[in-house]
Amino acid sequence: MAGPYECFHPTAENIDAKIPMKLYCRQSLKQFVQEIAQDWFRVTKAGIHFYEEIFSTAYPFDKFDQVFCPDYSAGAMENVGLVTYNDMYITRGEKFTRDKTENIYNTILHEISHMWFGNLVTMKWWDDLWLNESFANMISYMCMDQAKGCEDITLAWNIFLSEQYWGLKTDTMNTSHPIAANCESTADAEDIFDGISYGKGASWLHQMIFMYGQDVLKEGLKTYFAKYSFKNTVL
Repeated sequence: MAGPYECFHPTAENIDAKIPMKLYCRQSLKQFVQEIAQDWFRVTKAGIHFYEEIFSTAYPFDKFDQVFCPDYSAGAMENVGLVTYNDMYITRGEKFTRDKTENIYNTILHEISHMWFGNLVTMKWWDDLWLNESFANMISYMCMDQAKGCEDITLAWNIFLSEQYWGLKTDTMNTSHPIAANCESTADAEDIFDGISYGKGASWLHQMIFMYGQDVLKEGLKTYFAKYSFKNTVL
């Protein structure tokens, strides 16, 4: 990323001693980002610490930056050490509802989790998109519910219900597919960024945790990241 961005830094209570963090926006929006920057840093720090603990794996990169991008086509995208956001996430003087605010928190935490699910360990092919998105989706809601520093978040599992309904609705269509899909080409991959790869897969994982317990999840993830760090993997 390059450009005449305004740069924000965390205040003392939001600094992570090991991981430098910055937040960038275009100059015309800096007055609005100034109002939300420390909240973004607070949630970011809480997410990184929670994931380090539950994954038994330290944050794997040297920094964590976030950039609000003008004319950005996607909602958000994880890159190594850098998440890019559509600047629609910036409040421009209006007050967002609690539901919208907490959905934004979820987006932040979802993208942070991709530093592990997607960047530290990368799927070998699009068949296993769910190894990125279903895991990131499920764990971000768990983080909202459990992370120290996120105690003000109250709607995590309420919002998660909409992910379940999204998965159920997608599953009723002729384009339904298994959670672990079959992609013959990258063109096929365009069609599986849907409620199944996100919502249904995340719901299945949430049910597995309910059945087997969080200790089993934690031990499994510890094994997973130790075995596949900086490698590709499949189901």
